Amino acid sequence: MATVLDDERVQFDVIADPLPEENQPTDAVFLLEIDDTVEQPAGNSLLSNIAGTGISVAFHLWLILTFAGITLHQKIVLTVEPIDARLLTTDVVEQPDEVIEYELAIPDDKDLKVQPVLLASSFGMSQNSKPKIEQAPVLETEFRQPNESRPFYDIPEGMEIDDRLVVKGNTGEGLIHMESALDRVTWEIAQNMQERRVLVVWLVDGSGSLTKQRQAIASRLKRIYGELEALQKTELIPRLEEPLLSSVVSFGERTNFLIPEPTADFQTIQNALNNVPVDESGVENVFTAVGQVVSRWSKYRTERGRRIMIITVTDESGDDYEKSLELSIARAKHYGAKVYVIGPSAVFGRRTGFVPYRAPENGKMYRLPVDIGPESVVISQVPLPFWFNGPQYEYLSSGFGPYALTRLVRETGGVYFMTNMTTTTGLTPFGTYDPQALKPYQPIYDYASPKAYMKMLNKYPLRKAVVLAARMRTDEFIEQNLKGTPRLDLRVQSRTFKRQLSDIQKSVAQSTFAVESLLQAFPSDIEKYYDQEPSLRWRMTFNLAYGRLLAHKVRCYEYNFACAHLKNTLSTKDVETKVNHFIFRPDKQLNFAPQAKRSFNRSREYLQRILDEAPGTPWALLAAREMKDPLGMRVIQRFIPPPPPVVASANPATPKKKPQFAPNQRPNQTTKRPVRPPKPKLPKL
Repeated sequence: MATVLDDERVQFDVIADPLPEENQPTDAVFLLEIDDTVEQPAGNSLLSNIAGTGISVAFHLWLILTFAGITLHQKIVLTVEPIDARLLTTDVVEQPDEVIEYELAIPDDKDLKVQPVLLASSFGMSQNSKPKIEQAPVLETEFRQPNESRPFYDIPEGMEIDDRLVVKGNTGEGLIHMESALDRVTWEIAQNMQERRVLVVWLVDGSGSLTKQRQAIASRLKRIYGELEALQKTELIPRLEEPLLSSVVSFGERTNFLIPEPTADFQTIQNALNNVPVDESGVENVFTAVGQVVSRWSKYRTERGRRIMIITVTDESGDDYEKSLELSIARAKHYGAKVYVIGPSAVFGRRTGFVPYRAPENGKMYRLPVDIGPESVVISQVPLPFWFNGPQYEYLSSGFGPYALTRLVRETGGVYFMTNMTTTTGLTPFGTYDPQALKPYQPIYDYASPKAYMKMLNKYPLRKAVVLAARMRTDEFIEQNLKGTPRLDLRVQSRTFKRQLSDIQKSVAQSTFAVESLLQAFPSDIEKYYDQEPSLRWRMTFNLAYGRLLAHKVRCYEYNFACAHLKNTLSTKDVETKVNHFIFRPDKQLNFAPQAKRSFNRSREYLQRILDEAPGTPWALLAAREMKDPLGMRVIQRFIPPPPPVVASANPATPKKKPQFAPNQRPNQTTKRPVRPPKPKLPKL
């Protein structure tokens, strides 16, 4: 409380909390004295008023800010509402999936045959109401940083082109029909047209064996270009000026450019495919043709920015791969040209196959040799004949394309499509392998020459032994002495049965010598290198080669010792009265050659390993054929009573009558010999 005194002094009474009595003062009065007795000049009255007003404003501003910083804390009472958890069920009305239809073919294309094609590629999209789960979900127990995606590199424009940026191609799409392969080619062209303008070169084989395939391409061509035009109209492909140019080239002994310069006119392209000249030389210089195409039309890449796609159609592996393969690869990579191949499946472990041909001159069937192999840079299989009844699988499909063509595709970023060509009709079986099962067993396509491949073999003893045995197998001496199934049914006579048994032993002895010669390529400690071999393909190749050689050796031993046992245990009297018929049959155990026990066990171990680890492959097919019959041998002995002796007739011999000739026939007349048909002229494929 403030009190105004008469002497212009202001008294402030401060009321505070009561203090203890011993500390309480007698008078708690504070005096604030304002002394204004000092004289001020008259001219400074305005300045003094302004200064006082400023001080007052500053004081009140400080007072307001001080009170503004004071906060009052009020106790907050939290109230928790109960949670109402109820399950509500509502009827969900399932909406039918919208059906999306795509029509990319030409509507007026009525003259094209429509056939159901196995593994055909549909050009478009479809919805699946029951998606198939390809792999069970895996529970992640820790956080993993996602892998960074590799950047997409395209070949730069102009002459400065780096061949190290070429993406590796696809080495096999499994066995598909020609129509399916052309559908996939259409898709590949469309994919490349999304990025830039394209030059497509149809490089077709001019041999007579490919006539049907050329006709199939010509009849399918209208649909291919019609689908590409439809995609451009629907803006799935950018609309550019002349986005697609095409040309047709045939090859054989020489390369024929059927269209001098690429064109966008469809009729010109179709006429060129329908009029490909047939090359009767039997020579197929496919790799030389690829290099010539790239060299002639590289300006479309360097000057006009087009991507070059070479669609190669052939039914053989090519005759010029040794001199032209690597040159063509380097030239194609330099200009960014992609090579696609529609070709055959390679024969397993061989270079040549055959095509059955019936000659119209005499109606006989002939085997025409064709080059459709091997699937690896050098032959690494050791072919052996099979015993007992069953297929020999001499010409077996490998499930891969020929090595040279496949390497060309892989190095240039293309795709290899295996199709049912004329040259593959002699392969058995044909198209029964699962492409996914064969993926881990594909050959290594990194070797530009057999010399580089042989240099690699020195690092891997297992591979070196297999290739050495395969090279020894081609020796003429081994080829002549390596026999198949010996005689399994033998009728003997009492006086000559030992000589008869010795004669059938000779062929088995020759096979034994040939097999043991091939086994010399494998060191005695070869098994210790098995776990050191990183390639699954080479492991299975070793198991098949070594396992079959040991199986052949065991069978020869069993048969040979079985014949020796019969010669030593039977006598002439036994053959006359007890046994004179021997039948050889396979058996699950060794009965005559206990010294071959180790080879017996090892052979079954190697072959069974193939069946367990590589099902659905050519190695498993051959291993199963070898194990179809047990390795042991048993002999079934029978006795067939000899026929009774011929008793001479009691009647005297009647005199021989002279032959009677018809009036128009005389013994001195010569009969006309049948006219032999002319020697057939076999075509060259």
